[in-house]
Amino acid sequence: MHFQHPEVLYALFLLIIPVIIHLFRLRKFQKEDFTNVKFLKKVIQETRKSSRLKKFLVLFTRILLFTSLILAFAQPYIPATTQALQDKKTLIYLDNSFSMEASSSQRSLFSSGLNQLLENLSDDESYALLTNDREISEFSGNELKDVLQNITLTYNHADFRNIQLKAKNYFKDFPGTVHKLLMISDFQQSMEMPDLISTDDMEYALVQGKPSNLRNRSIDSAYITEINPENFKLNINLSSTVNGEDLLAVSVFDEDKLLGRNTVDFSKSKSTSLTFTLQNKEIAKGRIKIDDPGLQYDNQLFFNIRENPAIKVVIISEADNGFLQKIFTNPEFETLAFSPTQIDFNSLNSANLIILNEVQQFSASLLNNLETVFQNGASLIIIPSTNAQNQNQLLNRFGFSSFSEEINQERLITSIQFDHPLLNGVFEDRTQNFDYPKVLSSFNISSGNAILSYQDNRPFLIGSNSGYLFTAALNRENSDFINSPLVVPVFYQIGLESLKKNQLYYETNTPNSIDVSAEAGKDEVLHLVKNGKNLIPQQQNFTNRVQINTSNLDLEDGNYDLMNRERKILTLSFNYNREESELLYSDISAIENIQTFDSIEEYFSTANAASEITVLWKWFVIFALIFLAIEMLLLKFFK
Repeated sequence: MHFQHPEVLYALFLLIIPVIIHLFRLRKFQKEDFTNVKFLKKVIQETRKSSRLKKFLVLFTRILLFTSLILAFAQPYIPATTQALQDKKTLIYLDNSFSMEASSSQRSLFSSGLNQLLENLSDDESYALLTNDREISEFSGNELKDVLQNITLTYNHADFRNIQLKAKNYFKDFPGTVHKLLMISDFQQSMEMPDLISTDDMEYALVQGKPSNLRNRSIDSAYITEINPENFKLNINLSSTVNGEDLLAVSVFDEDKLLGRNTVDFSKSKSTSLTFTLQNKEIAKGRIKIDDPGLQYDNQLFFNIRENPAIKVVIISEADNGFLQKIFTNPEFETLAFSPTQIDFNSLNSANLIILNEVQQFSASLLNNLETVFQNGASLIIIPSTNAQNQNQLLNRFGFSSFSEEINQERLITSIQFDHPLLNGVFEDRTQNFDYPKVLSSFNISSGNAILSYQDNRPFLIGSNSGYLFTAALNRENSDFINSPLVVPVFYQIGLESLKKNQLYYETNTPNSIDVSAEAGKDEVLHLVKNGKNLIPQQQNFTNRVQINTSNLDLEDGNYDLMNRERKILTLSFNYNREESELLYSDISAIENIQTFDSIEEYFSTANAASEITVLWKWFVIFALIFLAIEMLLLKFFK
């Protein structure tokens, strides 16, 4: 038993006062003479015994009376557990990712969890709330109920490690309190729950929502194949969490105009694909749609198809550049070739890719123009001449190290860095043993990020930002590289990277760098506009293009118009990542050192029971009244 005011218990020492009074309050009996002395002596003895018993009963009753009153004022109570006596802080993590849209008993997991929270939160307590799209904030019970009603589902999803770090950072401001983390989620495997959780700094309580129906069908991706002047093929990949024979309708729209409809089934496999043959023309606001009662966010996929501008390539050469003109052809590339003494600087300044092929001398004006165009975002390929010792100034100007020495012996090009961003995904097989091209004369360079290397691991092709440097001349007298299978993918990929082509769509929660073939004035800013929502992405202006980055934007899925003031430039499409669609869940019952609950109601019932305090002062007031009544009865009726 504990006391809210234990200092009142010192009053118990005052109970000695009635004891002293009763002990020293001695009565004097007056003797009277009667005729029957023997009888009178017996009456006097019995009267004295009766008076002494009554006196001790009254004394005992009064002591109990005052003891009960003192204990009542000390306000005694009995806690249900030791935690009931400690201050506590409760942080609630509410998973509002798209996977919580799965249904359970005709309600989504998210709605069910939300309603249980609203029903069980105490108005008298304070709570902290964390969701996937908002940081930790403290609320009273009433305030939190208002906040919860405005929370919606989001494409963001958090892993356990991230939630744990945020909780620890929050609780460190409250030392000496009991730290409780309540996690309400479906606990998909993507949350990466550990097998063992340390509870040294906080207590974990997990409430797992379990969907009653695990079937969900989704549109995973779309891509284009077999383009010709009349039509193209739009391939769509779909998946299902379970096999089923019922047909699923798939429709393709351009805004609200139906372009095609077909059906698929998942009787043989949980993944399938579908191909639509569409007319080869612009689809500004494409949309692929299915009707599935599972998760709703993956029932649509937005895309757009438009004509990509030709990549402008300028070749400045003093050697044979026929192999380059065969690679950079229409309609993907618009190629112009000049000698070093006859250059159209207007074309040079608007180029996306510049190739310096065995140029031996550079004028100051050409170097300045090249540097300006390079700084404005153009890509640059330098192919040295066989006599390139005097080109170190050129190399240093564009961020390359100087050539250290000339090697006049045959070297084989044997190594390919398949993981380099330029070649990543280009080759189906990572062949290590191929027909190695060779060079007869080459240069060593002290440093550089090698893409292709010689047999002695010295670099043959170096990539640095948007600049590329060969360490040997590529003319037929010096090398057979232009006849090898490597020449086309290497130069072609460099050409494609010089102006990033617009994709069918981009993911919303990834940093996307998008090149837009447009010119924006000094004070002009490009906007992404959708349904009255106006967003300004990070952007960088170059001579003939604008590069925008969406990493700073909280984008919904959909088709957005890219606007320059009131003028529409193009449409960009964004879709949510499909990771939440898999519906694969962790077994949280196997995790050690945590408490698991079947419902939020069960958690709060257990927590409230552990925090319950039984107040006893009312009982001691009742006891005091009872002892007072007993004393009055003793004084009145006991003889």
